[in-house]
Amino acid sequence: MAQQTPTKSGAPKRTLASVVTGLLRDRILSGDFPPGTQMNEVELARYFEISRGPLREATQRLIQEGLLVSYPHRGVFVPVYTEEDLQDIFIAREALEREAMRRVTTHGVPAALVADLEVVVEQMRHAAREDDLAALAALDLAFHRRLVAGAGSTRLDRLYGLIANEMQMCLRMIVDAYTDSTDLYAEHAQLLHVIASGDAAAARSLLDRHFGQPSDVGAALAGRPVSHPLHPHPHSHQDRTQHDHADGFRHDKGDPAEEQS
Repeated sequence: MAQQTPTKSGAPKRTLASVVTGLLRDRILSGDFPPGTQMNEVELARYFEISRGPLREATQRLIQEGLLVSYPHRGVFVPVYTEEDLQDIFIAREALEREAMRRVTTHGVPAALVADLEVVVEQMRHAAREDDLAALAALDLAFHRRLVAGAGSTRLDRLYGLIANEMQMCLRMIVDAYTDSTDLYAEHAQLLHVIASGDAAAARSLLDRHFGQPSDVGAALAGRPVSHPLHPHPHSHQDRTQHDHADGFRHDKGDPAEEQS
C-alpha cells in the first residue's frame, strides 16, 4: 500500500490512489453505484483519466473496507448483502454501541456530546420533512458514530470505524422500509432525550429497542414496512416540564419527539 507523502508543512499529501478511493467510496455510499454493480476497470480508468495502477490500489482499499468484493474470474463488484450479511453487521454494531452507551451514561454524559447529537437530530428532522431517505441514512450513522466517539475509547471508536461504511450501505437498504420517515427522526430524538437525562438503564433499554428485532432486517429486504417507534422510559423529576440534567442539558418542553412540527 502506498504511503502518503509528507508536505513541507508536515501534513500528508494525498496520493492519486487516495483521491480516487474517496471518490469511489462516495459514489458507492450515495447509491450511484448500487449493489451488484461491476467495477469495470477500463471504463473507470477512462472516466477518471488515470492509469489502471492507482485505480487498482483504490479498489483494493475498498475491498478491505467491505465496500467492494472480488470474485475470481468474474471481477470486482459492489456487494449485494443477504439477510445473513445484514444481521452479522448489526450484531457487531450492537455490541460496540451497547458498550459505548454504557460508558457514556455511567461515566457522566458530556455536554459537548449532547450538543453535537442535538445538531444531528435537528438535521434528521429537516431530512424527514423532505423525505430525503439518503440523508436520513447518513445522519442515522452520524448520530451513532458520535455516540461511540463520546465514549472516550480510541479502540472502540476505531473498531466502529471499520464497519461504518458497511453499516451505511445497510441503512440505505432498509431505511425506505420505514412506514414513515419521521419515525427514524423520532427514534433518535427520543434516544437523545434519554442519553441527556443520564439515566443509564433507560438509555440502554431504549437503545436495545431501537435496534429492533432480527426479523426487521428480513422484513426490510422483502419490502415489508418496518415501524417500531420508541417511547422514552419514564424518569422522575420534580418539574416534568422543565428540568436540568447532570450534564447541564435542559429540556424545557418535554420529549423532543413530540416537536415534529
